[in-house]
Amino acid sequence: MASAADFIIAAGPKAYQHIQQHGLSPDHISTIFGASGAAKWLTIAGLDAAVFGDFMHQRQNPTPVGLYGTSVGAFKLAAAARTKPVEALAVMAEAYIQQSYSNGMSRQIIADETSKILTKVINAESGGVGEILSNSRYHLHVGAVRCHGLLNNTDFARLGAAMGVAGLGAMFTPRHLRGMTERTIFSDPRSDLHFTARDGYPVRKMTLTRDNLRDALVASGSIPIYMHGVRFAEDPQHLYHDGGMLDYHPIPSAFWPAQDGLVLYPHFMDYFKIRWFDKFYRWRRATGSQLDNVVMLAPTPAFVASLPNSKIPDRHDFISHARKDHIRVDNWRHVVSRSRDLGAQFLELVKSGDIAAHVVAL
Repeated sequence: MASAADFIIAAGPKAYQHIQQHGLSPDHISTIFGASGAAKWLTIAGLDAAVFGDFMHQRQNPTPVGLYGTSVGAFKLAAAARTKPVEALAVMAEAYIQQSYSNGMSRQIIADETSKILTKVINAESGGVGEILSNSRYHLHVGAVRCHGLLNNTDFARLGAAMGVAGLGAMFTPRHLRGMTERTIFSDPRSDLHFTARDGYPVRKMTLTRDNLRDALVASGSIPIYMHGVRFAEDPQHLYHDGGMLDYHPIPSAFWPAQDGLVLYPHFMDYFKIRWFDKFYRWRRATGSQLDNVVMLAPTPAFVASLPNSKIPDRHDFISHARKDHIRVDNWRHVVSRSRDLGAQFLELVKSGDIAAHVVAL
């Protein structure tokens, strides 16, 4: 793929033609997506800051932009929908770095650490939830899954059995979670978007409110077995878990409404794994035809190779640096610092007017 130093811009067929003819303007964007991936997000924290703090800030089109994410992708988009997105994203990055699992990784400890991050991201005491739900620029949508069958319980053994069955099924079919999961999208109450199931998984729409926004974010990142599921007052019979199970790297064509605008997709990888179990199978990737109006922004493999330990941060770093957590903290802060180079290169490319010469096909 062509790149501008450390940075890749790649587009689906429709998006590619658009950029060749019209370039790329914030007024061309109708939606911004965010992927699951836990600490992997730190690799593009600075890119997201450039997108929301500079690029999208120049938008003149008054139509609100839809934001959709799962897990950490939803967390960062909630931060980006705050009044001061650059500051909120920086706070989130540091909160993510400051996680500590020196006393183990029990469900409760993970829940406590996640709660600390979300407290800083949405900061209800300073009106963060209100900022998100009243932002005239953006409408936030949070992805989770409504659980059924063996997945809809708190018993460790049954959850393990459900995940085992799904994992085996994933070797043969992308519908390995049918009957156990139902895609659920918690949507800004001002949004009139209608979602359509195109990949065999039903879509359930629920309304984001001041009372449930935090829980929706928690549910979006609650990995079964490792974390508690979430129940909502409007649907107490079902547990809600990690939206990344179905939409690990969410693909708009699977459920998002067709729109004239483009889907901007800052991403920490230069490919898309649709479901969580897909990450275990090298051949399982989204194709260009599934990404028709997507514009992907991502680091190059060379950029990743230049990071500490020559890799993107991930949750395994908590284990590998368990007794020397300061090394992990220093490494992750270095990654965030480097991620600002990606943001600067993106802004430079857009301002150059020569973006069409650099974009490649997904």
